[in-house]
Amino acid sequence: MQYNEKVLNEFFNPQNVGVIKGASGKGKIVSPTDREIMKIYITVEDDVVTNAMFQTFGCVGAIACTSVATRLMIGKTVDEALNITTDDILSELGGVLPENKMHCVTLAEETVKDAIASYESKKKGIKRATEDDD
Repeated sequence: MQYNEKVLNEFFNPQNVGVIKGASGKGKIVSPTDREIMKIYITVEDDVVTNAMFQTFGCVGAIACTSVATRLMIGKTVDEALNITTDDILSELGGVLPENKMHCVTLAEETVKDAIASYESKKKGIKRATEDDD
């Protein structure tokens, strides 16, 4: 499998790895096909994502995509973060992943959206059934 230099750099030197205790929002997506797990934790202050961290159990592409996704979120308003797309993530990775790993970009985008949805629910005082305690 061939990964470009940007993807490998993101994999070997991922940014924002870890858990935010007491996070404003937590997103989690499990791939139905290969069981990769992506989690993104965010801190939001004054409607701005001030911190984002991740945990990913998966391949090179999954880890690289989640690392990029968290980096793209930080400093953006909630609405701007919600508009992060697969194209944005892929662009940061040099525009390409092996074809059988392209789903990782979609999973990362979905995890961003899930973290924002979690934040929005929490803000309204609604506990989501999918929310875990980590």
